[in-house]
Amino acid sequence: MKKQFITFPIWMALTYFILLSTYSASSNSQLTDELVVSSTRLTQSQTAASVTIITSEEIVNSPSGDLPQLLGLQPGIHSRDLFSGTNGTEAAVDMRGFGAVGTQNTLVLLDGRRLNDVDLAAVDFSNLPLNNIAYIEIIRGHAGSVLYGDGAVGGVINIVTKSPTSYQDSAETGYSFSHPGQTHTVNMSAKQSAGRYSINAATNFIHGEAFRDNNNLIQKNLVTQLRYTGDTNEVFLKLGTDFQSVGLPGARQINRAAGTNQFIDSPEEATSLIDKALQRGLRVDIGVTSQLPNDNTFVLDAGFRSKDQDSRVFSIVDTVLTTISVTPRADIVWRRNGRLNATKIGLDLYHSNYDSDRKQDPGDPYFHRYNAYQSSLGIYAQNEVALLDSLTLTAGLRLSWVGFTAGDEIDNGAPGGGFETDHDSTRRTERNYVYNLGLDYQMSDEISGFARTSRAIRLPTIDERIGSSDTNTFKLNTQTSNDLELGLSYTAPKYHAALSGFLMKLTNELRFDPTLGGGFGLNENTDPTKRVGAELNTSYALSPSITLSAYSSIVKATYRQGIFSGNIVPLVPQWQFGGTADWNIVPSLLNAKLNAHYVDQARLDNDESNEGEQIPAYYLFDFGLYGNIGPSIYGASKWSVEISNVLGHKYYNYGVRSTTNTRVSNVYPLAGRVARVGLTWQF
Repeated sequence: MKKQFITFPIWMALTYFILLSTYSASSNSQLTDELVVSSTRLTQSQTAASVTIITSEEIVNSPSGDLPQLLGLQPGIHSRDLFSGTNGTEAAVDMRGFGAVGTQNTLVLLDGRRLNDVDLAAVDFSNLPLNNIAYIEIIRGHAGSVLYGDGAVGGVINIVTKSPTSYQDSAETGYSFSHPGQTHTVNMSAKQSAGRYSINAATNFIHGEAFRDNNNLIQKNLVTQLRYTGDTNEVFLKLGTDFQSVGLPGARQINRAAGTNQFIDSPEEATSLIDKALQRGLRVDIGVTSQLPNDNTFVLDAGFRSKDQDSRVFSIVDTVLTTISVTPRADIVWRRNGRLNATKIGLDLYHSNYDSDRKQDPGDPYFHRYNAYQSSLGIYAQNEVALLDSLTLTAGLRLSWVGFTAGDEIDNGAPGGGFETDHDSTRRTERNYVYNLGLDYQMSDEISGFARTSRAIRLPTIDERIGSSDTNTFKLNTQTSNDLELGLSYTAPKYHAALSGFLMKLTNELRFDPTLGGGFGLNENTDPTKRVGAELNTSYALSPSITLSAYSSIVKATYRQGIFSGNIVPLVPQWQFGGTADWNIVPSLLNAKLNAHYVDQARLDNDESNEGEQIPAYYLFDFGLYGNIGPSIYGASKWSVEISNVLGHKYYNYGVRSTTNTRVSNVYPLAGRVARVGLTWQF
């Protein structure tokens, strides 16, 4: 690693800490009731951006089967599932049209900290107990790239958990059952305070016999948080563990030439009865939040995350990934020439260690043992200033340095069991930058608008580098993107509407090319692409007890150059629209909710040439009834009855086209009508 790569960032970091430590020492102000980690990582909301908040009530009272499905009801977000009835296991969330690599271009955060890892695996939403989520904040486009770094290309999803200082002492336990699928879910949570100390914990256990054969799920999650609240600071410790075992049934084949269609004839059957995936995870976060003079805030925290994954599909893969992070940040309010400025500055330091052993069968020796290390340092600042009483300017810049080292300790000449290629040891370093520049204009009490332009990047994952080429270099270039977005919103006592349009141009986009590598495919930097789209979100209070909402989005993702110039990017539906009706039938005792969702057809994965058939368009209706039972000697309780896919529509939203025959595809059927009942006791 080059000496200057280390020296300059360390010098900047030391200067940063000295200044903040000096400033913090003079603090005499009082701590506010609660410091909320928001889209900006601290207490203020993002301006000049398209932002949506999903509340905890909306999460709990949603007939959608899992968290990815709920996110897929938001404009600009498309969710894809390999399975049904597995609590979102292996589901993917794609913002603004990236298809197969949507999970690497959508940055998912937990309390402002990254959940995306440096491998190719998607964030597993099933590891997050829903009863521990306070709210979810969605920031679309590149607007979050300065504050959060690489991967925030399509947008940012920040999942904020409940703080033990934000609600009264309580305990809760719940049980739900779904059919078909025979899925049992048990949830428990509790919160207790004693003086300046407070603690909460949430856990769930899921045992599911899913819609398809060899797709059973066992899921165990536990999250805890301990806080000490002082006069001018808070100290927190967060711990999360998870375990997952899920069967992998494989795809069902559609072969038009042979006249076979397993999706229609036998959707519930498994192609494989032995493939399986195991995952164990651990998360630890510790930090301190200090209230500085003039309502300024400083947070110093660190985290450790470990993930152990074992799977058997084409070969046996045993991968252990650990990540250590330090992410200090500050929120500073100041005035210059009479104008109020709100500045966010911070430093992100991440180090990941990746070890992956590969072999063909249980008794075979390993034919690959990949070891890789990636370190990244980002320094950022973003400022909001009121140019006029109705006009706010947002400007931010992030500088980042990345070092990557990798090698293959074992190379016995074996073919690699599918997609792996042999590599020699390599070392790479690079520098990058991103920026965000936006204007927010309050035209009147009801109407506001914004304009924004930003730059975002995505680093290659370690798995992409391993399967990148046969030249033994692990070399892939960083993906870069520039976007332009315009937005307009109208808010009245009973009505709200928000409209935004965007243009995004990318170079060196990282994608999988199925035609390379002797038919197995390799990852590469593709020809330039672009996304053009618009999103509309509306809501109307029809009466004090009935609220209607509707949304629609259109995105056209195409190649700008190369042999596929003008072709549609696979797995990106052009149109999505739907709506929700909420009816508070009996206040606090009985509520009803209906979701309607339509997704347009999309090209199959691997179909960059746009020659094969498409994933059919589909529509879904979900309905739920929710109620409360008043307090008694045993405590208060809540009940729910939900039906997903009320009409029993047969559909799938992920499939892969054959690389040799455009009339053959492998698809992943999803469940028809599913009913769930649940009961929760509060003490």
